[in-house]
Amino acid sequence: MKITNILAGALLLTGSVFAATINSTSDLKENSYGTGGAKVTLGTQAAASETFGVFSKTGDAKSDATKSENGYEWTMSWNVDPTLSWSFTTITNGFQTVDFFIPVIGGPFDQIFNSGGYAITGTKNSAGAGITGFKIEALVPYTPNTVVPGGLVTVPNTTGVKGSLSKSDDNTNSGGVGPFVAFGPTAAGDMGVRVSFTAILSPGDQLSLNGTLTIEQSNVVPEPATFGLIGAALVAAGVFARRRA
Repeated sequence: MKITNILAGALLLTGSVFAATINSTSDLKENSYGTGGAKVTLGTQAAASETFGVFSKTGDAKSDATKSENGYEWTMSWNVDPTLSWSFTTITNGFQTVDFFIPVIGGPFDQIFNSGGYAITGTKNSAGAGITGFKIEALVPYTPNTVVPGGLVTVPNTTGVKGSLSKSDDNTNSGGVGPFVAFGPTAAGDMGVRVSFTAILSPGDQLSLNGTLTIEQSNVVPEPATFGLIGAALVAAGVFARRRA
């Protein structure tokens, strides 16, 4: 039986209390994989920190902090197998850091792929929007001192934008389509990313960032169910090929 859990957690934001909504679907309500969360720092001031229990392999979370009221908002989704996707939108000027983290299962892991990018919009009447120093660090496991050097993503600076512009890259500098990179191996109980950048924004400007971190085991033998999916895919491919013949 599937049970859907909607959890509300306390989110401390510049002295006010907000909530982050977490949606997950699990086979057993009491099943917990660990703790996920997000931490936002604006300048040198910790703006918000939210942690929550992860009760299913897949799920998503969204801050109730909004751009109009708080200057930023974020979303994240996960699969503890493990993949972490995130987004962060800000209209706040200056240096900012954001951590996203989730628990993981399996391992030891020895391959990593990290990617991310930004879309920036500057109004015609502004001085021109921009972003500098944008980087995404992979932390496996998620602790302050476990940055994986091979998982670093950097995206070139942009300044003086009046209109819209976007850029992206990955940890192999292949424009977001690079291969997995060897690291470790490590038996990680969780993983995360640390996103840092300086926004150059005037009133009316906006900066949106997003990315995905995936780690995996090399040379893993697929489970029987996976073999079945592969077989079905091959059959479907054969049927399609015959129809085209």
